[in-house]
Amino acid sequence: MGPRTWRLLQDGAGEAAWNMSVDEALLLEAPETGPALRLYEWREPSVSLGLRQAEPRWLDRCKALGVPVVRRVSGGGAVLHAGDLTYSVVAPLAAPELPADLRGSYEWIRARLIRGLELAGLSARRSLPATGADRLELCFAGATGYEVELDGAKLVGSAQRRGRRAFLQHGSIRLADDTVLYRAIAGEAPPAPKPPGIAPGALRLALAASFAEALGHPLALAELSTRERALADERSAARRRCPLLAPSLVLRSSPELADTQT
Repeated sequence: MGPRTWRLLQDGAGEAAWNMSVDEALLLEAPETGPALRLYEWREPSVSLGLRQAEPRWLDRCKALGVPVVRRVSGGGAVLHAGDLTYSVVAPLAAPELPADLRGSYEWIRARLIRGLELAGLSARRSLPATGADRLELCFAGATGYEVELDGAKLVGSAQRRGRRAFLQHGSIRLADDTVLYRAIAGEAPPAPKPPGIAPGALRLALAASFAEALGHPLALAELSTRERALADERSAARRRCPLLAPSLVLRSSPELADTQT
């Protein structure tokens, strides 16, 4: 079977529970709906925690500041979403245009991100791994070797979740200066480069062009399927009731995610 046309979901600014639930729904439906690139923003400053990440010591500060906290379906450290553009890529493991293994798919997506940033006028590059970065509490405090750097600091932090038939990779591209809020929450300055000064709309177009360039065809502008929207509604309602869902609760009704790696 040849490659399917990729869907492009140009979503607006959503609440934390909805954003993470849509990504989860896309992953669950990817074996049937095929590959997709989703680009989206956040309605208000929010924090996403890795699937198995212990609750950070500073969660009470988020509550006091009115910053929602939500748990992702992927692993990694905490990410402050405050003026960033977030991407997600979902695809069946059998998608012929993508490497089937974890490392290969990470490399392929990273190349698309770097090319998109280049089209937007930035000279980003592959990050170099830092010792123990995979265990950091804060995602942007170090690099695992798979991310994207600008001016010597991580600009894009990503995480991947793999099921038996499909995978999801999503990540945050820091575009705005979140120093004040980051310091108020984490008690330290953000270990990230100075925001690049690119409008989210311009970067959306550049990233879509980068993927289209590599795939050899334009992406098809689309919306969530009826099934994806129903799943996202269900998952977001559960997250609103319990924002820090334990992994067992997140995965309870997700047999496709039962045997995964992060």
